[in-house]
Amino acid sequence: MLTSEVLNPLINSAFTRKITWLEASSQHSLDEFVETFYGMRKRVEETLVGMTDAQVAFAAPSHPFWSVSESITHLIYSQGYYINKLLDISTSSMPHIIEAARGFGEGAKIGIPAEDLRKRMVFATEQVTTAIEGTRHDHDPKRTEVNEFFGICNYRTWMLLLLAHEVDHLKQIVAMRRLSRVESA
Repeated sequence: MLTSEVLNPLINSAFTRKITWLEASSQHSLDEFVETFYGMRKRVEETLVGMTDAQVAFAAPSHPFWSVSESITHLIYSQGYYINKLLDISTSSMPHIIEAARGFGEGAKIGIPAEDLRKRMVFATEQVTTAIEGTRHDHDPKRTEVNEFFGICNYRTWMLLLLAHEVDHLKQIVAMRRLSRVESA
């Protein structure tokens, strides 16, 4: 599993275009990206524990972050895009996700109850884990595709992008959880 001291600069280098996403994805093994993603997803799930409906709905006008409800529903909805990309670039015959994000910010919903978010996240984690485990050993590492936003991508690049997306929203979720507790105290 990659530490945040290793992962965050790598993601930042690709995000700021100092290196390409393909170059970034070649700096660590697929297994490291997968295990780090699983760790991040677990942290997202753990962050939801004990949160109230008011806390997951909380939005601070002074901060640019989405509410926890918006971040979680967006993560869940957008993971379909990444699952489909992993399926496309692998030789798997698993079915694609029918409803998947096509643009930035899709799927974010305000005011979903905390318990509902927790249940949805458990289901989404099972879904993404099944897709990853069904494709991670079933792809050609040399096979690439060109994406208009991320450039040349192979399987490992899509896994890094899924991980980077998770990291970005985990930071927002943690920040909003802290803010919601301060505001409700």
